[in-house]
Amino acid sequence: MSSTSFVKYRLSPHFHLIAYFKDPIDGTTNFVHNYPFVAVSIGFIHNSVPRVGVVYNPFTNCLYEAAEGSGTLMNGKPVRIDTDATSIKDCLLVNNIGHLRNDDFIEESSERIQKWLKAGLRGFRASGSAAQNLAHVASGQVSCYFEHGFGGPWDVAAGTVLVREAGGVVWDARGDCDDLKMTFGKGSVCAGSRQVVEDVLKIAGKPKFDLNL
Repeated sequence: MSSTSFVKYRLSPHFHLIAYFKDPIDGTTNFVHNYPFVAVSIGFIHNSVPRVGVVYNPFTNCLYEAAEGSGTLMNGKPVRIDTDATSIKDCLLVNNIGHLRNDDFIEESSERIQKWLKAGLRGFRASGSAAQNLAHVASGQVSCYFEHGFGGPWDVAAGTVLVREAGGVVWDARGDCDDLKMTFGKGSVCAGSRQVVEDVLKIAGKPKFDLNL
């Protein structure tokens, strides 16, 4: 199966009954280059809300799992988000650029990174896997994940549960403190502790590039 979703019941634009999203290789380019940030991602959604998530990285043999109300585990041990970071100045931020090469998109993405760096961002990374990024946020290995242009709900459904159950928020970076909705098409996300996410988004400003172009 390609990197898509398997949906049991689909009601556009949201999923009001039951949906399963599976991405068998999240981080396809990484996989091709044997770069170890690759994950299998499976998310369960009920009434438009992600309820169960599992992310597995076969390179590192790390299994992340969470169910609504039960917390998040990494290889069977409870994990939490990074609570030491309180602003962008002590934040390790991971940001995927993706495959879009439109001039306006490149310019906006570059300007956003410059804003973070000029504001004193502690560290910047780009790993290439949305599911792995969210798992790393949930386990406290990175402080925040931002991406304008992730591929679809199969990229983020499982990871959203991981982060929320580990004490974090997963917001649409285009909104005003709005929880990320599971809709088809490219999306925009920022995940981490509420305090850090608020700071990261305030400095970046709302993305303007239209992902539907």
